[in-house]
Amino acid sequence: MRTMFIILCCALLGCNGCRDQRESSQADYRDIQEALIESNRRRHQQEDERIKAFCLEKQWPVSVTGTGLHYWIYEQGTGPKGTNGQVAVVAYTISLMDGKVCYTADRLHPARFVIGKDAVESGLHEVLLLMRTGDKAHLVMPSHLAFGFTGDSGCIPQESTVIYDLHVLDLE
Repeated sequence: MRTMFIILCCALLGCNGCRDQRESSQADYRDIQEALIESNRRRHQQEDERIKAFCLEKQWPVSVTGTGLHYWIYEQGTGPKGTNGQVAVVAYTISLMDGKVCYTADRLHPARFVIGKDAVESGLHEVLLLMRTGDKAHLVMPSHLAFGFTGDSGCIPQESTVIYDLHVLDLE
């Protein structure tokens, strides 16, 4: 009986130590999570300030979506607006804020993708719901709507803001 009592006490003491360690780990996790959120918030704010300065310098009268996409439709088309599930046929030039051209798709070799479904930048899906066939627009896409933290392991470095010159050729 005495042995059983000693084993039970040791088990209770051991579990109490585990609970303290678990609570400490959870507190550490919360601190790390809060620090990461604050760091990301600052990075977002700095990127947004750079985008605003860029658009001001270019004198682009941009509109801004709730996600932070800056766009200016500088030439109006006459067709219908895009909808989810349609195939967008577009010509574009993608460049970095320093002017370096990364990718192009022209009228002869346009890009095609399904709005809302295909694996392209989320900023493209978003803006195509605002554009019509024939529209031409400048987009300033923050990194979280473009190629994100990783870039594309090609031309676009990680955490890069990208500039699109986009022409909607057709919406099928």
